[in-house]
Amino acid sequence: VLGENAIAVRTKAMKCLSEVVAVDPSILARLDMQRGVHGRLMDNSTSVREAAVELLGRFVLCRPQLAEQYYDMLIERIL
Repeated sequence: VLGENAIAVRTKAMKCLSEVVAVDPSILARLDMQRGVHGRLMDNSTSVREAAVELLGRFVLCRPQLAEQYYDMLIERIL
């Protein structure tokens, strides 16, 4: 779904992923999740990028090991 053409669908997918991660934050440690989130951090749509940043901001602080895994992606997005 994260590769969908419709912006609204990609945005909702990120928000749904955020709800899943709320139940099990360890999901963000999976390599396929990291690739998916990275792709959405670089999405053409502002709303999709915002949803990805919100997802990471919400959970990276709770799980410091996630900060290490997503650090390069966040720095790339900031720059």
